[in-house]
Amino acid sequence: MNERQLRYIHAIAKERSILKASLFLNKNPSTITRVLKHCEEELTVSLFNRTRAGMVPTAEGERVVELSEKILSELDRIEEWAGQASHSWKEQEIRYLLAVREYRNISKAAKELYMAQPSLSQTIKELEETLGSLIFMRKKDGVKETRFGHELLNRLESVGACYRELEVELEEFRQMRKGAVTLGIPLNLGAYLLPAVVPPFRQRFPGIKIQIRENNSSELERLMIAGKLDFCVLHFHEKLEQVEYEMFFEEPFCLVIPKSAKSRLHLPQDRELTKEDFLKLAQEPFVMVSARQKLRQVADGILKNAGIVPDICCTTKSMETAKRLAAAGMGMTLLPRSYLNLYSGVEGLECYPLSPDLKGSWKLTVAYPKEKKLSRGSREFLKVIKETLSEL
Repeated sequence: MNERQLRYIHAIAKERSILKASLFLNKNPSTITRVLKHCEEELTVSLFNRTRAGMVPTAEGERVVELSEKILSELDRIEEWAGQASHSWKEQEIRYLLAVREYRNISKAAKELYMAQPSLSQTIKELEETLGSLIFMRKKDGVKETRFGHELLNRLESVGACYRELEVELEEFRQMRKGAVTLGIPLNLGAYLLPAVVPPFRQRFPGIKIQIRENNSSELERLMIAGKLDFCVLHFHEKLEQVEYEMFFEEPFCLVIPKSAKSRLHLPQDRELTKEDFLKLAQEPFVMVSARQKLRQVADGILKNAGIVPDICCTTKSMETAKRLAAAGMGMTLLPRSYLNLYSGVEGLECYPLSPDLKGSWKLTVAYPKEKKLSRGSREFLKVIKETLSEL
């Protein structure tokens, strides 16, 4: 892709309209349309979706726009540095010059580029005439960079690196037309998160199959380390040496009590509950999930920080069961805020936020093997999760 094409694509993305982009660039709309079509055919990817809201970049288009901004920024700096010697660069010209720099010989560079030596020599000569300065000094045994050429090539190195990165990423997108993502996620977290994530991901990448394994966090990490899963989405519990963790967000817990106990307990409605408030609950019955679950570990930590040893009247594996038992008046429990309305509402319950000093929260993270690079499909799936969480 050449500089002109990148500027057209960048303008379409900015204006969200071919017509507005044509006005911005002072070009005919048919020219912009033709260039875009040629780019998409050349790259064998679709760069924009035509929607009622305008021209919206596809996932591939977003990456092209992002890297085009870097390329155009570098080329603008080169033009500013070169003064009057402006030039609309083509990707192949940059590749040709950097190959000559690498081999210090036009003939060797031409061989590596699978082109005739006279053609490469002519391209370099035309560039030097356009720029108004020599880039290479010709010698018997090869070429030597001029002072101007040395500075120009240093600047073009970063542009060439962006073009190479773009080609690698577009190839990954092409491979994503058929592929699979295998992820692990705890049951309740999956029920809360995946219905909001999977449909938009499938809409963007209909060729990718999604395989979901649901289990507790420890078992999911074991499966991932054994190569059975690409990555896990879970609540952080214990750092493993061979696993990389990336936090998405931190979610607070709430105290959930039967509505029938509200008038008796007199808990404050206008502020978060403190350690002193929890001391009033020392003799109250609690319904808890089983000890091996991450939710229970967080709940135990809250009660420990509050300085009370709870009277656990009932233990269950189900967070939903614990909530419904609380609504039935059996006792109180501790639940993350997002789970309060997961399977059912909060009828018959009162919910209270907690003071930060009780450390009542858990961290939602993605975990993946340290030595294994995530596939493009996995990275795009995680990107959709981040977008979804920002809207929930």
